[in-house]
Formats: sequence, C-alpha cells, structure tokens
Amino acid sequence: MRILRIPSIANLALLFAVIVGSAFAQSQARTFELRIYTANAGKMTDFQAAFRTQALPLLAKNGIENLFDGTVLEGARSDGTDAANMLVCIVAHKDRAAAEKTWAAFDAPTGSLLAKPAYSIFATTTEFSPVLEAPTTGATNRVFELRKYNTGEAGLPRMVEEFKSGLAAILTKQGMTPIFYSTADDHSSFIYLLAHKDREAARASWGTFMADFRPFTAEFNARVPAPPNTGPRTPDDNRFLAPADYSPLR
Repeated sequence: MRILRIPSIANLALLFAVIVGSAFAQSQARTFELRIYTANAGKMTDFQAAFRTQALPLLAKNGIENLFDGTVLEGARSDGTDAANMLVCIVAHKDRAAAEKTWAAFDAPTGSLLAKPAYSIFATTTEFSPVLEAPTTGATNRVFELRKYNTGEAGLPRMVEEFKSGLAAILTKQGMTPIFYSTADDHSSFIYLLAHKDREAARASWGTFMADFRPFTAEFNARVPAPPNTGPRTPDDNRFLAPADYSPLR
C-alpha cells in the first residue's frame, strides 16, 4: 500500500522559496506604489469615471504601469465611513527616481472636487514574493485582501523572516493565492496582497489557518525572539477589495 506523505511546514516553506526565488530579480527591478484615493461625499461614481477615462491613459502615457484597482468591500478599522468612497490602486514604476520625476510632472484631471489627495506608500517586493504582473488573459473577478502590518522599523525584519520561514507557505497551503509580498520603503510596514475565489472562500481559509499557524508561531517565537524596546504595534490595516472593471488584476 502506498503511503501518502504530507510535507511539513518547513518543507513547504523551502518549496515556496524555490518556486518564487527565480522571480525575485525581475520584481526587484521595479518600484511599486500603493495609492488609496478617497472620493468626496457623493462623488465616487464621478471619480471612478474620471479615473477610468482620463487618469488611466495618462498613467500609461507617463510610463506608470497600472496593476490593480479595487473598491473596498470591508474596510480597515481606521477607514470608518470613508471605506465606501475608497479606490485602492497598485502601480509600478521603473524605479523610485522615475516615480518621483513622473509624479512631479503629472497632472491627473480627477481634481480636488472629486477626491482628497491620495495616500501613497512606496514598497519593494521581498525575495519570496511572486512577480507582480498584470495578466493578459484569464482575468476573473476574485476577492482580494490587502493586509498592511504596521510593524515599525524595528519589527519589520522579524516580520519578513516569519513570512519567509513558513508563514507565506501556510497561507498558500490554506488555499489563498499570494499576489505579492513587500516591505514599505520607509520601513514602517509589511504589505501584501492575497486573492480568494470569493469572500466565503476567504472565511474558510482563515478558519483553518490557525491549526497550522499556532505550532509554527510557537516554534518561530522560540527561535527568533522579538527585538527589545519595539513598543506597542500600531493597529494593522486590512481590507477586502472588489476589483474594478478596469483593473488588470481581477
């Protein structure tokens, strides 16, 4: 009788690293930017129309690659009533210098009458991140989950190590699709994007997550103690997102 061997979390982590490791050099060549727009009250429809028809062509014209655009299904605690008026975008630039030069000359016609100034944070993908690319075929309307762990500079290296050594593999094992893992360029946070078949699939994945997470985190905490004097962590910013009809990633 053939015995089915279930891989350990450690082996899953190694396999995960091997699969995505070859993609690291490609993704590192670019700078990524998370931008969150908040439309003014009653202006979300108008803002999205302007973004679709005017801002997106200008992004492409100025060498900014639009990768993902989504509205908020479930906002972070800090979003409050603004969640319903948010558009979350992820774009890519050739490098940070190109990004700053482009935005300095960029004049998107969405205007202050439609939305508040965008929240922006630049990020660099980790060595274990999949390559963040816009698909050319097979786009489907999945549910996305953007998670931003506000670790602070002192806690960021440990968070990266936790994901690299097994946590990312556990997420994949539970049926979640990683889109990218990154660290904020200002060293304030760990940012990643997951895709789920739908919201119910996300609930199911997180529901079974703890069975693997508890033993892993116990081992990890024993092996990698938290750095001293890191202080209390700022609440995380986690959002479930529905892709816009013009989003390349869907």
